[in-house]
Amino acid sequence: MSAKDAKLKLKKILQGLLQEEFVQDNQNASTKLQELVQDIKNDFYVVVVLGEFKRGKSTFINALIGNDLLPTDVLPETATINALIYNEIPELQVIMHDGTIEKGVPERNFLERFSAKNQDAECSKIKYLKIGYPFKLLNNNVVIVDTPGVSDLNEQRCDVTYNFIPKANAVLFLLDANSPLKKSEKDFIEEKLLAQGIDNIIFLVNKYDNVDEEEDEDFWENLQMHMMKAFAEDEHKLKALEMYPLSAKMALRGVQEGNDAFVNASGINEVKEALQKNISEGRVEEEKLARYKARMQTVLLSLNSEIENKRALKAADVDKLREAQNGLKDMLAEQAENKKSIAEFVAEEQKNIVAMTDKSLRYFYKKLEDRIVEDVQFYKGLDFKDYVEQRISRAIQRELENWLMSYAPNIDVLLRTVEKEVARGISYRFNQKVALNANISGGVRESGYSVNVTALDVSNATVQAGAIAAGGAGLLMLIGGPVLMPFISMAAFPLLQRKFLEDKLATAKEQAIPAIQEQMADCIMKMQQSLHQYITEKCTIIVKNSEYAYDTVLDNLQEGIDEEIQNKKNLSNDLGTDIAKLNAEIDIIHNTLQNMQEV
Repeated sequence: MSAKDAKLKLKKILQGLLQEEFVQDNQNASTKLQELVQDIKNDFYVVVVLGEFKRGKSTFINALIGNDLLPTDVLPETATINALIYNEIPELQVIMHDGTIEKGVPERNFLERFSAKNQDAECSKIKYLKIGYPFKLLNNNVVIVDTPGVSDLNEQRCDVTYNFIPKANAVLFLLDANSPLKKSEKDFIEEKLLAQGIDNIIFLVNKYDNVDEEEDEDFWENLQMHMMKAFAEDEHKLKALEMYPLSAKMALRGVQEGNDAFVNASGINEVKEALQKNISEGRVEEEKLARYKARMQTVLLSLNSEIENKRALKAADVDKLREAQNGLKDMLAEQAENKKSIAEFVAEEQKNIVAMTDKSLRYFYKKLEDRIVEDVQFYKGLDFKDYVEQRISRAIQRELENWLMSYAPNIDVLLRTVEKEVARGISYRFNQKVALNANISGGVRESGYSVNVTALDVSNATVQAGAIAAGGAGLLMLIGGPVLMPFISMAAFPLLQRKFLEDKLATAKEQAIPAIQEQMADCIMKMQQSLHQYITEKCTIIVKNSEYAYDTVLDNLQEGIDEEIQNKKNLSNDLGTDIAKLNAEIDIIHNTLQNMQEV
């Protein structure tokens, strides 16, 4: 059977399933299956661009299509899904969740209405933006999707990204060359991509122009080894490790200025070739079919689980239900005390996380302070002012940001551990799986840790030494004759220069070092306060979520048990018929899964 015939058969199976009453009654399953039917009909090859915020996804897409169309900024910009498809004339449609479509203008000014900084209630109504553009790569039924950052703290935008990912035939995952493959990124790839069978991932190491390969000749080779090792032991494997260096900003600048040297040096051409090869070669149609089947299986298994739970509850006899009802009364009596215990546990863990963070920050600060002071003390050059105000200030800021980027994931890991422990405790109490979500991922951001130190200018020490040497020579000429002047002047100049430079440097260092230490201490204090606030906020969310989960589970259990007891008391309720109906629904799902596998 050809891939085309297989997709037609799969679509027919889906359309038949959508006629079933129990599928129509389940809004979530019905919506996803209808979307799948439409996607099979459109049969796009979907390339999803992913990455954490500030990785340059929108800049990359702008460089790819050769137009500064999508909003870009130092802050997370994309607040909606932006789907680019081929169209001879640029056009834009705003697709709403309710199915309505509004016309838009395919220009940056219009798109900035939907950026993160301008986001309002309007964005929550939007399913995605459909942008038609005459980009040759899209001409073969390809769609490229720009997504919100996967670690952005805005939960609604994360949901938009996660719900779109299952449609991906290929993923372009942007990393930052300054800190490639953070733990949050690795976890996302494993849990949200590989676990769903999405293994066709091309890694783009953006901001590669920041890498000094003269200082680190083995950077690229070491990064490749690091990436291979990171995913070597995963249960779900990458299709292949495909990775390219990139400077999206340089590529876009080259396109805008018509500078081929910038474009060629940016790496964008190699990325285009890799993407074209991915689309045009290999088992594209078979892989699209596999993605359709995987999405269908996920929906059906979830639907099957819901029906089996209903059947189990229906099948329970009244005595068992009353026994469960009595146990529930005990749980309700313990409710306040148990929630208090959870809050106390989280508060204690919060103290531990704060103490560990402070200890690490103090150790980092002490080492950084010693190194910076030593560097300043041993500096001998004339450009001391520029050295302190530019290089030292940038070095301190870079070290602060690097520490924050490397240590912040550790805080998130500790917070997630607390969250899992609380969820495990509630799950054990109720004998059912409970998931909490404080949205702990990539929340700590570097901000406001700038260092601005003013230093004395010692560069005029040379001028002063020369003037005095010349003056001394003039005096000697008056008393000893002109023949001695050049020799005495030349000999005195280096000695006087060194003397003046040493004196001025000593004075400059005496003033600069305390100022540097003061500003470093201020930055560290601000960073510490931000970290404390972040930890407190996340622990507060964990407690609130646990209380909500506790109450929700109790309420659902009570409502379900009460309803079933009432049903069983009602003689007109034919339980046998209900159970038989549920069994028939489960059989339909199993048969559909079997038919799907045979396609």
